[in-house]
Amino acid sequence: MNPFNYQGPVAPTRLIDRRGELDVLQRAAADSVAIRLAAPRRFGKTSLLDAHVASMQTVGHRALRVDLSKVATVGDVAARVAAAFSALPNDPRRSVRRWAARLGVSAQLAGVKLSVVPSTVRPPADEARAALLELLDVPLRLHEQDGGLTVVCVDEFQDLLVADDSLDGLFRSVIQHHGGAAAYVFAGSQPSLMRALFSDRERPFYGQARPLELPVLPADEAARDVESLLAADGLQADGAVDELLAFTGGHPQRTVLLAHHLYNVLDSPARPEDPALPEDPAFAAIDLALAETRDAHQAVWDGLGRVERIVLMALADGQAPTGTRVASEHRVARSTIQDALERLVADERNVARDEQGRPYLLDPLLGEWLRRR
Repeated sequence: MNPFNYQGPVAPTRLIDRRGELDVLQRAAADSVAIRLAAPRRFGKTSLLDAHVASMQTVGHRALRVDLSKVATVGDVAARVAAAFSALPNDPRRSVRRWAARLGVSAQLAGVKLSVVPSTVRPPADEARAALLELLDVPLRLHEQDGGLTVVCVDEFQDLLVADDSLDGLFRSVIQHHGGAAAYVFAGSQPSLMRALFSDRERPFYGQARPLELPVLPADEAARDVESLLAADGLQADGAVDELLAFTGGHPQRTVLLAHHLYNVLDSPARPEDPALPEDPAFAAIDLALAETRDAHQAVWDGLGRVERIVLMALADGQAPTGTRVASEHRVARSTIQDALERLVADERNVARDEQGRPYLLDPLLGEWLRRR
């Protein structure tokens, strides 16, 4: 079985590197210090949270991840919390079960089963708020019973504001009293919004969590982990892993995606019509990845205006998008290009800035697709 799963969170045992980040999370949990974890999409944030949950459970703590991705109402938020908390010990389940049934969640002793409830019978917002207030206090009630710690990882925390702009205040009003009963990690894939939630003096969580940025994978450690997984199945990369990591720049999901295709290239049996492996297995893996992702790249391209496309093409070609050369070539004012660049950076999906403030494409495969157009 190919060990490189790129279509969802990576299993904790297959997590590439992130030892330093896991150590920070574990030390913070031991001290009941809240962490704010921010990273662009596909940077392995959820995989890291799952690994943290698994490590906390291994040493005897209660731990869970609440997924708030794309919640639209207070009822959605309460249902997600109920679904996650229903995996906790039995005593608080009486509270969780009671609210879960009203929120459209069916909790079972061996896990969680979600059931869809028609919107006409869902509880009103005030009842959903009451449920959320009680559910969020479950870690405190458990601590009062046995003195144990509950580690709560809230994924896509910024989506709370979609459901209700005041929900961060509701969360804060409950968990501020938890002390040593719980350790929280608030994670999000919109770094600028996450920063605002915790650094804006007007927001309830101002200054209430230690920041932790999730950087790209370090090349040496990532190469060692990838090569180890390949070698475990008798596959030798002969420098191909280094080539792929140079190509991805340490982008977590793209590194795993290309490692997946490299594994398949190296594992392909020789056939008469295809008697040998490609001379450059790294190049073959990139070709396979581009074939798989081209529709997504085309959708990005189709959704952009002309000036935004100019910015992406310039970045893919290694040019300064707001420089005189690009502006003259396309007959567009540099100020217009600058505005388009800032919109792309603010969107946080395709363009970011490095520590020196220089813009770059987040997705190396998008850059390669643009260069090959």
